[in-house]
Amino acid sequence: MTTPRQPKLRLKDRKRRLMWVKVAAGSSVVALSIGLIWYGSHVSEVIISKVEVTGTQIVSTDAVKNETEALLKGSYAYFIPRANSFVYPKTDIKNAILKKLPPVESVEIERDGLTALKVVVTERKPVALWCGDVIPESEQLNCYLLDANGFIFGIADSQNNYIRFYGHISGEPVGQTYLSGTFTPLFGLVRDISTAIRMTPTSLTADKNTNDMTLRFDNGGELRFVFTENRQATLENIASVFASQSFKTNKNFEYVDFRFGDKVYVKFKGE
Repeated sequence: MTTPRQPKLRLKDRKRRLMWVKVAAGSSVVALSIGLIWYGSHVSEVIISKVEVTGTQIVSTDAVKNETEALLKGSYAYFIPRANSFVYPKTDIKNAILKKLPPVESVEIERDGLTALKVVVTERKPVALWCGDVIPESEQLNCYLLDANGFIFGIADSQNNYIRFYGHISGEPVGQTYLSGTFTPLFGLVRDISTAIRMTPTSLTADKNTNDMTLRFDNGGELRFVFTENRQATLENIASVFASQSFKTNKNFEYVDFRFGDKVYVKFKGE
């Protein structure tokens, strides 16, 4: 008795079957790869579980740590943990700390192995104070810290040894910049004036509508001038007047006004 032969598959059917075999094999490889990636990205050996913060004095270490840990929670597309040390959101963490913690000037983040982060904070350094729109009549001052660019970054605990600035800010001061683009050269001019005339400035008020400045000294006198780009000319003009014979014999002035071109108006106390 002869065995019946299986009918041969047509070439078209064989190609179709081969295609489905390849699809099935490819799908298996993809599924296996996805599974391996998921497993590999979740193993504890590559998950950040510790955050170390250094460099804080004004802001609290916990505040920086909390901002960092908040952005390590969750996952990318419900698949890869954000705390995975190979893909953690470094830039997002930096931006969040800088935005939410104004005293922080810069942030550096680096891995410490595969399970820890080191967050190194550089804080802003105060050079002066902003104490309101106008000088208050009472001694109670609510002052804020200014950095070298005029950025207001926190409430001042002490007012000693800082020049107080007034004017040009409305609303919540923290996070704003006092005299943006102008504060740095103005502050430099104030220091140069102090050196040139050998007097200690205590406060400066900037007029909201003009470039008129009123600089006050520890002897109670006022120096009034217009702040311009030609700082050197302003400084030389002030220095020359204070080097005159009148000021060599009497520095007990009420005000010296340089706002009117070549004319200088001086009033000594008691006149």
